[in-house]
Amino acid sequence: MNNDKNSHSYKQNEDVNLSMDSIHARDNTELILTRKKTRYTNGANKIIEKVQNEFLERKRVEEIDLALENKDKKRFLELTSDNWKDVL
Repeated sequence: MNNDKNSHSYKQNEDVNLSMDSIHARDNTELILTRKKTRYTNGANKIIEKVQNEFLERKRVEEIDLALENKDKKRFLELTSDNWKDVL
């Protein structure tokens, strides 16, 4: 008789536990919000960071164009400096 455990048994048990938690919870949103981390946390954080950076870049371009249009040298220099994120 072979008593070797399946190397994936822990992962499978973890998935079953997550599934059982979601079955017993009336609303999965509440379950997700009460946990510090979910299996989506790292991916979601990367997406949020990417979207925030894209927003800041677009805002920066708009502000640079506005500074050029208004001939605002000080604002232009602030937006083209290394710490431009602090200026926005």
